[in-house]
Amino acid sequence: MKLEKKLEENIYYYTDVLPEHEKFLSIILETDGDPEIEAVIPSWQKWLSNSGDGYSFGGKKDMQPNNLHLLSGEIREKAEYVISEIQRCIKDVAEAFIKDRGLDIPNPNLSPFAGIMKYIPGLEMGAHFDAQAGDESLWWSMIIYVNDNYDGGELSWILHDKDLRDPQYMGLKPHSDINHPRNKDLIDFWIKPEAGSALIFPSTFPYRHQVHIMKSGDKYMFPGFIFKDGYDPSDPESIEKFNGGSKVVKKSPYE
Repeated sequence: MKLEKKLEENIYYYTDVLPEHEKFLSIILETDGDPEIEAVIPSWQKWLSNSGDGYSFGGKKDMQPNNLHLLSGEIREKAEYVISEIQRCIKDVAEAFIKDRGLDIPNPNLSPFAGIMKYIPGLEMGAHFDAQAGDESLWWSMIIYVNDNYDGGELSWILHDKDLRDPQYMGLKPHSDINHPRNKDLIDFWIKPEAGSALIFPSTFPYRHQVHIMKSGDKYMFPGFIFKDGYDPSDPESIEKFNGGSKVVKKSPYE
């Protein structure tokens, strides 16, 4: 794994994070719908917006590591491999970033969750920052990219302080197609990450980012987070205090 580039002071891009990305994805695809593994790695479910508007970005698999004991033999080995690689990547990226960025975080509060998402053709995710739905548990966001054999799906950043949900700033919304001419003056920078790479950046304002429309192929990735100190995703009181997972969606006046 190496630090490939800094897109901005707080946005780091690492390569060779998931060297066996082809093996990783082949297990995800070949076991999909297999009843033997579904207790740990379920079939694809709809990946829905936190806003409750029913919009889907594609599919997701929320994995259940605590159920590994229910599996045996080769199918257990495959599930253990997938989950261990997700957890390893998140840990490796967090530790590398903390060191490279010179941050004083001796024991990063890492997300324990394991899962994978996919964007499918025709779908996109508008400009947002990960904590904007009222989640106060998030500090740093990570995305690990499993493949790059798709068209579209580029990731861009818009770092100005205008609220793009305010009607007076509608003209500042980037076009869904990254190649549209008007994006030249609206987007600060963009990237199409290579397979096995990772990005880490702040979860909070003003680090607004956008996934541009998928044109063909499926884009597979999995997220990770460094939570704020004191947040415990297994404690209901902590979840309520930090509004973890945007359990209560806090909307702006423009929504």
